[in-house]
Amino acid sequence: MKNEFSDFVFEKDDREPFWAEIERIIQLRAPKKDKEFKPTGSWKKFVRENEGIKIYRVDSEWIRNNLLASWNHGGHGYVCEFIPIDEVWIGNTHPTNCKCKGVNNERQISERYFESAVIHETTERELMVEDMVYWQAHQLALEAEKKRGLLPDGYSEDYRPLE
Repeated sequence: MKNEFSDFVFEKDDREPFWAEIERIIQLRAPKKDKEFKPTGSWKKFVRENEGIKIYRVDSEWIRNNLLASWNHGGHGYVCEFIPIDEVWIGNTHPTNCKCKGVNNERQISERYFESAVIHETTERELMVEDMVYWQAHQLALEAEKKRGLLPDGYSEDYRPLE
């Protein structure tokens, strides 16, 4: 995976240092998670499995109301304490403060956006498993999304059907 991005130039992380610290703590603690902890409910729907990683579509509003008010579009067990290590969760709606372009009035996440987010989250997760920090893994995951070409970029919606 890393060779695929060998010429990539990373943006500087200008966020508050707290974010990098907390992300690193979550990442380092991820392998110690209880393998029996598997949150379930009507808010979580299994979609498929990719190379041993279970992909779920989750009710974004339920997540925001019950687990993480700042939930955006997706996550995995190396960035979210409450997601099991072998799962990727992709939400069904964009947050109200979303910067994405072209979002419909219902804020629905399209199938194209869903699949692009799966590429993003699984790439980011794989890089973080290899000990890359979140900030860099996130940038490379955005590049992987762009290469796949389901969306013009990681911040635009596209409601056209998947081919």
